[in-house]
Amino acid sequence: MNIFNLLLSYPIFMSIFWIVGTIYYALFYELKLEKKAFKNVGSKGISFLVPCYNEADTIAETITNIYELDFPNKQIIVINDGSSDNSVEEIEKLKTKLNFVFINLKENKGKANALNHGFEYADYDYVMGVDADTIIDNDAPYYMLEAFEHNPNLAAVTGNPRIRNKKSILGKIQTVEYASIIGAIKRSQTISGKINTISGVFTLFRKSAIEKVGKWDTDMITEDIAISWKFHLNNLEIKYEPRALCWMLVPETVGGLWKQRIRWAQGGQEVLIRDFKKALKSFNPAFYMLLFEQIFSLIWIHIVIGLLIFTLIKANFLDISYLKYQFSIIVISAFILTFINIIQFTIALILDSKYEKINIITLIFLSWYPTIYWFVNALVAIFALPKAIKRKKGEFATWISPDRGNIRR
Repeated sequence: MNIFNLLLSYPIFMSIFWIVGTIYYALFYELKLEKKAFKNVGSKGISFLVPCYNEADTIAETITNIYELDFPNKQIIVINDGSSDNSVEEIEKLKTKLNFVFINLKENKGKANALNHGFEYADYDYVMGVDADTIIDNDAPYYMLEAFEHNPNLAAVTGNPRIRNKKSILGKIQTVEYASIIGAIKRSQTISGKINTISGVFTLFRKSAIEKVGKWDTDMITEDIAISWKFHLNNLEIKYEPRALCWMLVPETVGGLWKQRIRWAQGGQEVLIRDFKKALKSFNPAFYMLLFEQIFSLIWIHIVIGLLIFTLIKANFLDISYLKYQFSIIVISAFILTFINIIQFTIALILDSKYEKINIITLIFLSWYPTIYWFVNALVAIFALPKAIKRKKGEFATWISPDRGNIRR
């Protein structure tokens, strides 16, 4: 049981690490950022790539939003990835009113393949990947482009996604999750030197960097994690830009959320399997930290679940004192984790309040969520690992998007 107690301390340690990283990033980076975007971009332009697979309900709104951004030099490239709904009809209807490039792929071969096709039509030196359910803040492209100005080694700037559909309980949970957990991880990994993944929903790339790494991998289930690690392996940098906001839809059913997280976990494991040896040969301390975090998390998850099962099998349910001891350990660990995460949530939500007002009262009924977050992530990682190992490499990676909830901001 001493080993089990030690393992329970891992999520507590990581939460403290994220708290420290968030505070450090806020004090030494975020507070120094200009509140107003510098809009004199000169001749610099952005090619917006919008891959679409069965997005008839949202694609027109996303294209219209990009078209109406006041960013002056933009090219919109919409790629239909073999949709089976009426996405094509919606896009063609909109094309009679707006000027954009439309690539109609007849067969669904995955988001990465669609991005690669769209990339061939990109005229500008900067390319932005945008999901077909996304609404971009008007100033976001300026903030992101600004980051490339003095860093020739910068490959990508990942933005700060926000939740559009937040009226349901799952929407509220994910709103706080993106603000506190995912935001904290991005800030902390920025400090350590390597961000595990860009945000696939909304990222600005240097076109030459994408060409350098051979574009997106069509056989990886999460193209965003895969290209992030390719950047790292080629000594290129990724930056997190908290001021660059977009709004996206998230799953509003447990089944939809589960499918999404399984894919995320599987994608991370696929990349880890593929790039493990290359990462070891990088001799980069920051990359080693990222590698350690990914590997240890996976090992930790399997050991904890294994020990829990072993403890249940060996448990003497007739021994009241034994059961009280086991129960006390679990309750104390959960209480400590919850207390630390209330601190993390509070700090993160205070920092995020400059970008979006989130009701601080949500802390009262969502303070328990990190405990569930770790448990769900453990189950997801275990179910995803066989998929990551068995999936044949070289085949096009396709998937059906989970439910996106209702469109309401």
